[in-house]
Formats: sequence, structure tokens, C-alpha cells
Amino acid sequence: MKMEIASTVRARLRGLLGRSDYEGVLMLVPCHDIHTFGMRRPLDVAFVTRDGTIIESHRNVPPRRRLHNRQAAATLERFSDGSWWFRPGDRIGKDEKLSVG
Repeated sequence: MKMEIASTVRARLRGLLGRSDYEGVLMLVPCHDIHTFGMRRPLDVAFVTRDGTIIESHRNVPPRRRLHNRQAAATLERFSDGSWWFRPGDRIGKDEKLSVG
């Protein structure tokens, strides 16, 4: 699975906006709050703790929505495509902590 990390303010603000053909997952770090304003397609979103545990997951989030989870250190997002997506309890980066500043 292709994953891009958005760790600057500018990259996190842009997110997937304007990337209608992006294939892969975008990790916004640090991030605990996202919106889908300006999106033309639904998103799959997962909130991740510092140790890489998925704590909340959403599928097919439509445009003009806002999601947040104060416990999250990062957020994963992609354009919904009906394939497998993370669920609470899944882990990413098993041996590394997420950098949050």
C-alpha cells in the first residue's frame, strides 16, 4: 500500500484536496481533526495513536463533514474505493512511535 506522509502545516492543510486521482493513503501527522469540505469524493479515515494503534475508523465519509479524535496523534485518509480499510485495534509501524512534534 502506497503511503505518503504530510507533516508540514501546508501539506496537512492541503490533504487530498485537489488530488482526485490519488491512489494510496495519506498520513497527516500530527493530526487529530480533519474535514472533507471541498472534496468531490468520499474518504475513508482512520485515527491513529502515537504507538500506531487505530482507535477510530470511518468509511465513505461524504463531503462537508468534520471528524476529530483528541487521542489521535495522526490521521490516515484515502479516497473510498470499497477495498479493505483499517479497523480499531489494527496497528501500523509496529516498532516505531509516530513523531508528533
